[in-house]
Amino acid sequence: MVYEPRDLQPLEVALLGVLCVGLPPSRSSDDTFRIDHVTAVVAGLQQEGRGNVYLLADGVSIAAEFRLALRAAIQSLADKSILTSPAADMPAAPGGYDPALLVDVVNPDEHPILIDSYLGQACMEVLFKSPAVYTYLMDRYAKSGEVWRPLREAGYAT
Repeated sequence: MVYEPRDLQPLEVALLGVLCVGLPPSRSSDDTFRIDHVTAVVAGLQQEGRGNVYLLADGVSIAAEFRLALRAAIQSLADKSILTSPAADMPAAPGGYDPALLVDVVNPDEHPILIDSYLGQACMEVLFKSPAVYTYLMDRYAKSGEVWRPLREAGYAT
C-alpha cells in the first residue's frame, strides 16, 4: 500500500518528518536533539501552539503520556512497513540507559529506520507549512551543523 501524509495520524506525520530533518546523534550534543524530544516539541507546536506541552518542567524530558503515544506511533508505522521499529527487550547501548525512562523507545543514537523515504519527505514538507514548526526545525537543523562538522572530521559515517 502507498501512504500519503493525509493517511497518517498527526503524531506519525510529526515523527516521520522529524526523522527526515537530519539531526545528529544526541549523545554527540545534548538531549534537545533526541528524536523523542524534537517530536514532542513539534507535536506540541502543531496541536497546542506551544512547544513545551509534552515536556516536563526541565524543558528537556518528555512526559510519560507522550512517550506512550510515541511508542504507539512507532509501532503503527512499523506495522505499516513505513519504518523499522527498535528491537524490544534489548539491552540499551553502553551509557544509553536513562533510569528516568521506563523504556528508551527511540534510542537517541539509533533512530528507527525510515523505509519509505518519499513519505518521510512528504511529512517533513507538511511540518514546514507551519511557521512555528518550520522555525523550530530550522533552528535544530542549523545547530546540528555545529555538531555534524566535528563528527564528520573525526570520520563518523564514512
